[in-house]
Amino acid sequence: MKHRRLPFPSIVPVAAGFLAALLPLAAADWPHWLGPAGDNIAPASDKFVPDLAKWKVAWKGNVGLGYSAVTVAGGRAYTLGHDAKAQETVFCFDAATGAVVWKHSYEAQLLPKMHPGGPNATPTVVGDKLITLSKDGQVFCFDAAKGTVLWKASLDEAAELKLPNWGFASSPVVDGGRVLFAAGKVAALDLATGKPLWSSKTVYQAGYTTAVVFARDGKKFIAALDGKGLSVLDAADGTEIARHPFKAMFDMNGTTPYALSGGKRLFLSSNTGAEMLDFDGKTLASAWTSTEVKNAMNNSLILGGVLYGIDGKQGTPGSRFVSVDLSTGKANWAQAGFGFGTTIGIGTSTVLALTEGGELVTIKASKEAFGEISRLQVLGKTCWTTPVHAGDRIYVRNDRGDLVCLSAS
Repeated sequence: MKHRRLPFPSIVPVAAGFLAALLPLAAADWPHWLGPAGDNIAPASDKFVPDLAKWKVAWKGNVGLGYSAVTVAGGRAYTLGHDAKAQETVFCFDAATGAVVWKHSYEAQLLPKMHPGGPNATPTVVGDKLITLSKDGQVFCFDAAKGTVLWKASLDEAAELKLPNWGFASSPVVDGGRVLFAAGKVAALDLATGKPLWSSKTVYQAGYTTAVVFARDGKKFIAALDGKGLSVLDAADGTEIARHPFKAMFDMNGTTPYALSGGKRLFLSSNTGAEMLDFDGKTLASAWTSTEVKNAMNNSLILGGVLYGIDGKQGTPGSRFVSVDLSTGKANWAQAGFGFGTTIGIGTSTVLALTEGGELVTIKASKEAFGEISRLQVLGKTCWTTPVHAGDRIYVRNDRGDLVCLSAS
């Protein structure tokens, strides 16, 4: 196990599966929330080095307060941040050098409730467009290369979605010619114009999750987790097909569901526990529940029938990294010392974790035992934003907006 510090002043493709048909993305891109295949896993690369002692800082910067993860596509990296005063900014960097290609600022609410505040949602790249969502519900569609605003919409006006207690957190999901957002109900905007197309009828307590498009037996559905439960909608018009209660402490469901086994199963996790649901195309039924993994706001990942992720809540010393059997919900093993961190997968054998305190950790994906490969201090706390691996680089940020790009080359 290696420690070093750096100075610093078989998942069903979800929405990504349908989005991928629209644009020729490089295999190394991370074009939207949860990565290219929507499973929180970066494709393996011959150049990926699990030993973090061999990684160096390529560039760093500051983007302002917030929790928006980095999106990487076409040689550019995107994210959002707030200046702690009155403005939110969308940043576009050269992915290799960190040079600012363009940025766009606008007035937006900070909403610092029990945290510093700032944007929650991750940008989405589709073709030559970049779509973003502000903390207070402003949707922008940019020319991804130039930063020109192609259209703008407001979720509270166009889709009648009310501002949630902790702001909007639904990363844009592109399905065909529509952009989907979820916050108590699901709304679809026209990708070309931003005009509202439809919204689901029933309004539930808002959650802080991203909608998921998935297919079962050739039919497309949308899974949307809100503050009180999961709705499965007809992807054509938002008609509710099935509903299952799934509560979280403070109604703060904040993780994206996973569609598994050809859309026949849906995995949910919250700050109180996890549940696996069976979906027959019409109804939802519980297969198992578990308190072994509690993903409060950040998604786990699944490799070889095993779930890896952070079990715990912010501000609690008992948070741990866990391995859970996906067929039963029972823990294989658990390891303390990660805080309220985040995880992604690298290929089929490595987990990359970012601890709450800013340490990157590489871990061997194994059902048998915890196996730490290396550990590297890259940021100061607090880190609640998922790291990203794309283009043979690793991107990490903290809530203050300190952004670091690492390279092993």
